[in-house]
Amino acid sequence: MWSLYILAGLTLLCYIAIVALLVRQYFRTRDVGLVWLAVAVVVWPFVSRMLQAGEKVFIDRLVHHQPVELFPFSLVASGQLTIGSLLVLLTYTQQLIGVVLLLVAVLYLSRMRFGRTPEPSLNSN
Repeated sequence: MWSLYILAGLTLLCYIAIVALLVRQYFRTRDVGLVWLAVAVVVWPFVSRMLQAGEKVFIDRLVHHQPVELFPFSLVASGQLTIGSLLVLLTYTQQLIGVVLLLVAVLYLSRMRFGRTPEPSLNSN
């Protein structure tokens, strides 16, 4: 059981380190791509996990044949979708959102890097 707490603590420390580095670099450069990167790498995974907790509640209700009137869970109740295909659909949707956020961050960062003129080097030989 302690290993779970250690893993959770190490994960939290890594997230804190990532946020600290991104914030520090953002204040140095004011590069908007770093904000998008923070959203893709830090904010979205937490939001996604909260959504998964809510999904679990609705899936449990479906498994116990309780009514769920929220789309797309209502598709399972009406027989238009299976629970397995709903889970695959939700998982791929969450993955797609995360990848799109990451792509936006990379596009911003690459555009900012290539759009700048190179600064003169102090060590000119």
